[in-house]
Amino acid sequence: MKKTENHLGEIIITDRYIKSLIAQTTAECIGVVGMSSFGVKQRLKALFKRDGDAGIILRYNSDGDLIVELHITASYGANIGAVAHSLEDKIKYALSSEAGITVHRVNTYVDDMKV
Repeated sequence: MKKTENHLGEIIITDRYIKSLIAQTTAECIGVVGMSSFGVKQRLKALFKRDGDAGIILRYNSDGDLIVELHITASYGANIGAVAHSLEDKIKYALSSEAGITVHRVNTYVDDMKV
């Protein structure tokens, strides 16, 4: 959760909103087939609930900047390096322009490949 304050009051941006922005941006990226549930907790959550945040882990560093970890399923034959770089650029831009959030780093893990 990210909090900012201005002359109008306090603005709270929830992790759920941040994850939905990341999921939407990731879905639009060429070379990404889908998100992969990572860990037991996310797999159980994916079985019972469809939030669309499977494969997205948010952390904050000591400066309050966001660190995003993505677990994706990539398209077979896609240039993985190019896909990861494209995801990083698009996610940083989307969060900066839509929510005013500074992203420190985006770690992309390819858990599966599909044709």
